[in-house]
Amino acid sequence: IILCKSLMAKGEKEEKILNNGLASLMALEIIESINYAFNKELKGFISDTAFREVSLELADGTIPGIVVLTGLAKADSLAEELIKEIQEANLLCLTSGLIINQIEKIGVKFGLEEKIIPLGSEFTSIIHAINLIVRTPLMFGGVKPGDKEAVIAYIKERVPAFAVILGKLDNKSLAVAIGLTALGIPVIIDQLELKDLPMLTTQLNYEKIIETGCNAKKIELKKLVKPLIPIEYGTIYEGEKIRKPDVFVEFGGGKTPAFEIVKIKSTNEVEDGLIKVDGLEIQDMKEGECYPLGIIVELAGSKLEETLEPVLERRIHKFLNQGKGIMHLGSRDEIWIRISKEAAQKNLKIKHLGEILHFMFRSSFPRLIEKTQVIILTRSSFPRLIEKTQVIILTNPIAVEEKLNEARKIYKERDSKIKELTEESVDCFYGCTLCQSFAPTHVCVITPQRISLCGATSWLDASISYRLDPSGPNFPINKGNCIDPVKGEWSGVNEAVKMKSHNSTTKVYLHSIFGYPHTSCGCFQAIAFYIPEVDGIGIVDRSFRELAVNGMSFPAMAGFCSGGKQVEGFLGIGIEYIKSRKFLKADGGLNRIVWIPKALKEKVKDAIPNELYDKIATENEAKNLEELKFFLKKVNHPALRKL
Repeated sequence: IILCKSLMAKGEKEEKILNNGLASLMALEIIESINYAFNKELKGFISDTAFREVSLELADGTIPGIVVLTGLAKADSLAEELIKEIQEANLLCLTSGLIINQIEKIGVKFGLEEKIIPLGSEFTSIIHAINLIVRTPLMFGGVKPGDKEAVIAYIKERVPAFAVILGKLDNKSLAVAIGLTALGIPVIIDQLELKDLPMLTTQLNYEKIIETGCNAKKIELKKLVKPLIPIEYGTIYEGEKIRKPDVFVEFGGGKTPAFEIVKIKSTNEVEDGLIKVDGLEIQDMKEGECYPLGIIVELAGSKLEETLEPVLERRIHKFLNQGKGIMHLGSRDEIWIRISKEAAQKNLKIKHLGEILHFMFRSSFPRLIEKTQVIILTRSSFPRLIEKTQVIILTNPIAVEEKLNEARKIYKERDSKIKELTEESVDCFYGCTLCQSFAPTHVCVITPQRISLCGATSWLDASISYRLDPSGPNFPINKGNCIDPVKGEWSGVNEAVKMKSHNSTTKVYLHSIFGYPHTSCGCFQAIAFYIPEVDGIGIVDRSFRELAVNGMSFPAMAGFCSGGKQVEGFLGIGIEYIKSRKFLKADGGLNRIVWIPKALKEKVKDAIPNELYDKIATENEAKNLEELKFFLKKVNHPALRKL
């Protein structure tokens, strides 16, 4: 309250108005905090953990920006039009106030999957969106709490967010609008009487409100390209869940054999654009039944190599999932696909799955793929596949079983080749600066034995990304000389990181938590942390909601070590890195791990030696350091032998 008053007393005319706006936001947060104390049903606050779930999509542009939406549209039809614009732009929409009731009326679903998050129908609920935006520089930018100028500068330059306030602005909403402007968040209104207030932007045409907001914050919207299919298509539908009552037909899911595979062929083997369905179509299938399925995509291009097959294969999941009414889970021979009743009613066919794959492979990888062929089989006969881009989809049990066995042999061969890739055997590593939109000094170094911190980019992924877009976030790193093979220090890595981090980081150990550890951004899946009391290392992942054994939560540790900083004793990591033979090699590797959440321990079970597995504590055995010490002594953990 004292700070609010001090802000209100400062500045010349314009500065004073802006400071009054900031004071209003502080007052709003105080009011909402009091509301929380008396109403346990309020759920508008967005945790660091929840925001980190979508932070990678914001960093890579999948979600181009955030729109804070409040007020009341002039008509329900206009609210519907506005929401459609937001969804087509794939913006993350944080809604509050009366607009929530309008959105409910028009039948739009809320939730993270739909990217429309309701914060509360009260006017004060908007503060949760503002609170999140203000926390962004603290979470990802390494900005210290209380540094007002640095927080505002970061929001202005790096946070792709704008606000839309609909309806007449009373004194309260006007104060909030000015506060948003003071933070560097453009505000779009639909009222003419405030057109002379230079801090706010008036846009009366609802069809142009989102475009106006994006232009004000320089948010680039990608032109949406869609395959010719009878259902809606776009990233907004990615992750859509189709519940059992809504399923027309499904494939795989452990009930029937189902698989998918991508093969690289020579150009004379692929008939570009060929989509062949051999067997039953969706309309010939019985509602509620589960059928076998085989999807074979054959691609041809002079720059394509067999090593890229698994990377391209994973795109099948993304491409099919963007169809409204198609749910795709899993990969390889463990896929599960559901087709909704609504999609079937719109005459979606097996052939259209092929249309999606052909169109998306060709449009997504124009520099690599010259021909695409899709063949979808549902009978036992299986024609010779043709190259370029070719998709074969099987639903006949005999054909699926035959080709499934062939696919499994290929999976096995691929895995053995990938396992042979080491830091010593490849010509170069790759770097990624995708997260520099949020953490400007962070540079991710990706090797065959060290996945990206976010867990989304392997060495092969980075390789194909660079070939597709040499000016993009991924770039090759000349390894140079190996200075320390145990710690993982390379002269070329040091040089690349120094340049790309703007001289912020000059030396990096790829496989140590001590000395010069790899920097951490904010999108990491887990954190490895040193526990000096037992001279061991713990790991906590983003999904763990309790306090780690050191008494800190994941968000607390993330805030401490993120933002592109080198923090000795704390290291953001991708979960797959735990399975690497070089995992923290300089620090003792898995033998140094003393605590890990039970669910994560189970996830990486195959990587942990049998004799060590039961010696690593989880939250069930140790919730604090005293319990950890007792447990480690009891099981004679190898880390204790140093003490």
